[in-house]
Amino acid sequence: MSSQIKDAISRIDPRFRLFLGASLLLTSAFNNLFYTAMIQLLIAVLFLLILVSGRRLFTESIRLLCWLVIPILLLHAFFTPGEMLFKGVAIPVTVEGIRLGSWFALHLVVMFLSALVLSRLLSKQEWITTMLSIPGWGEKLVPYALLLESGLKKNGEIVRREYANWCSHGKKLKQFPLHITTALTDSLNKNRDDAFELWNDWDACVSSVAESSQPGEQGRPVETVLAVMIAAIIWMLYLAGSV
Repeated sequence: MSSQIKDAISRIDPRFRLFLGASLLLTSAFNNLFYTAMIQLLIAVLFLLILVSGRRLFTESIRLLCWLVIPILLLHAFFTPGEMLFKGVAIPVTVEGIRLGSWFALHLVVMFLSALVLSRLLSKQEWITTMLSIPGWGEKLVPYALLLESGLKKNGEIVRREYANWCSHGKKLKQFPLHITTALTDSLNKNRDDAFELWNDWDACVSSVAESSQPGEQGRPVETVLAVMIAAIIWMLYLAGSV
């Protein structure tokens, strides 16, 4: 069932998929109501269950969110003035702090998952094609589109290499800044070399991108209308909550 829904989503025009993901991310960023955030959280989780295969991404996302959410909860719980949660106990946790920290934590989780949905709705090639099809901006984005894929791949290799080196030295904290600096320096040098090669082979690279960015098979009307309807529902929920 999920594979069939995933195939249906992939048949939607990439521009409408981008609009759908951007709608979810923007409304979650500016939303200030709890029930709307819970609906957005449910929508994001459903999309991720359909789009993502395997549990690795969920495990890594939960691990990262724990590092972000727990400090938010603790800081607001202990340092927000208000009614004490545990009266007669020397633990300065306030009810207002729990509520405020929970809201900010929920807001962060919804935004994080919405951004994850947006990144998964389009493939790498569709991102490049969609970027280049933006009127007035497509030509300006050509160099970035050409450098994006190779830069992500090489930078990922550099980060994994330095992380492996840090682990091989016992994960010593005093060595961590050295590995970070080395990774940044190597990434800058690699990106500079890629930009130089792009400049030398500009005509050939631009022609290859122009061929790859030609519009392919258009999305089916049913799936496209469905994507627009879901985006409209997301915006209506946000506007209804903001009134």
